Amino acid sequence: MQREGCFDERRFCFLLSEKDDTSGSYVIRVQRYIDLPVALTLYSTDLGYKAHANAFLANNDPIVLGETQSPSRFFSTMRVKWTVGNIGAAHNSEYRYASPLQPQQSYPIVQGVNGKFSHFGASKYALDFGASEGTPVLAARGGIVIDTKRNGKKGGPTPDFAKHANYVAILHDDGTTGEYYHLKYEGVVVKREQRITQGQLIGYTGNTGFSSLPHLHFGVYVAKFHGRYQSVPFSLQNPRL
Repeated sequence: MQREGCFDERRFCFLLSEKDDTSGSYVIRVQRYIDLPVALTLYSTDLGYKAHANAFLANNDPIVLGETQSPSRFFSTMRVKWTVGNIGAAHNSEYRYASPLQPQQSYPIVQGVNGKFSHFGASKYALDFGASEGTPVLAARGGIVIDTKRNGKKGGPTPDFAKHANYVAILHDDGTTGEYYHLKYEGVVVKREQRITQGQLIGYTGNTGFSSLPHLHFGVYVAKFHGRYQSVPFSLQNPRL
């Protein structure tokens, strides 16, 4: 009988344990195994009328989410969405970010804040820098690599291509994440849990994901439940907007 279900190379796992009574129920817990914060939402009909439970994994302690009478039913029907980062992050608005492409004056901003193509809603405050494929991408702010994707090969001008985007996400000391998107295939040169300093090479620009031309998407984000996120305003060291 299955009693464990893990996600994202054991970033976190759902664990079932039989209750010490005669009910025949199993307690549903979630526990992280990589020492990086993540906000997740579990969806299951076993979780009452709301059919979901939220958990912010700030440490490695297990969190109780509910109970089930049938482990097989639970694992065959449950779903989970998650976002890396700190759910309670308060962005340091005094921080000045370095441009992720240098020299900054050589890379124009092709879509800015409130851009009509894709910079609205959750990505309202992001910036797109125009750059030919293979341009070095540098960390705009130091931190710890919290997530990467490097094997995407496709790109296109519609949202259905978004899942193919290669990226690096760096956790800052205020709990926000700096996210660098549309990197080239195998264009990521850092690893999860690696500590990064401002100006360090992290990858190379490309045209993967929801992208109509080679460029770098950069934004600063706060994690939300239900697999969501929200960009926040940030300032560059030498603003050009």
